[in-house]
Amino acid sequence: MLDEITGLERLIIEGGGDLAEIWESEAEWRGVELRQISAADWRTQFLHPREQRSGSQAKRVADELARRVIDWSGAARPTSLRHDAAEAILVGLWGVLEAGWLDQLPSELRR
Repeated sequence: MLDEITGLERLIIEGGGDLAEIWESEAEWRGVELRQISAADWRTQFLHPREQRSGSQAKRVADELARRVIDWSGAARPTSLRHDAAEAILVGLWGVLEAGWLDQLPSELRR
């Protein structure tokens, strides 16, 4: 899968364990920068503290924000959006900001 991405510079992964080790190995082998983060990293940047009091509440807010990211980006709207996909979108947005590819969170996504 990674071989199909032209110009791959970095990977952002959330979480750890055996799966993270596989991604780390693949990134190292390709000379790709890898950043391993936790949900707290991106949630702190995008969610208000009151929205992080429970996992279910954080997932609901993440779903709403991910849909706004999809609209802002012009990507095709999914018929359904599972919470893990919504969170992956926000990990990606976090990575774009961290890499400096966007100077700041676009006004359309600020709350």
